[in-house]
Amino acid sequence: MGEDDKEGLAPRGQEEERRPGGPVVPIVGAVVTKTSRFSREVVATMIALASTAFGVVAALAWNAAITAWFNNSFGNEALTQAIPAAKLSALFIYALVATVVGVVVIVLLGRLAARINAEPVEFKYPVAPRQ
Repeated sequence: MGEDDKEGLAPRGQEEERRPGGPVVPIVGAVVTKTSRFSREVVATMIALASTAFGVVAALAWNAAITAWFNNSFGNEALTQAIPAAKLSALFIYALVATVVGVVVIVLLGRLAARINAEPVEFKYPVAPRQ
């Protein structure tokens, strides 16, 4: 970039777009104006996928903890090894932490979706037209 190229640039964050006979609109405003329905749908889909992923992680953590407890309490000693109490406690603590983290992240993602006015994603089977 030469000296001549730098003369017309404004400091970062202060770029402006001038329209003849109209107000000065920052470049950020133009980008926000150009935000399409498609990009909101992509963000909404990503939020749905992340929420589902956190839900699955929490469900698997609870599954492991409850299965270990059930096997420890009611399982046949010949088929399963007894799990020490410390390991069993660790599984339940992990499940609780995974649930709390998942709930907090899902709530924050829901707020983000509301802020950008993203509509919930609905997956529907195609319906045959009525005749």
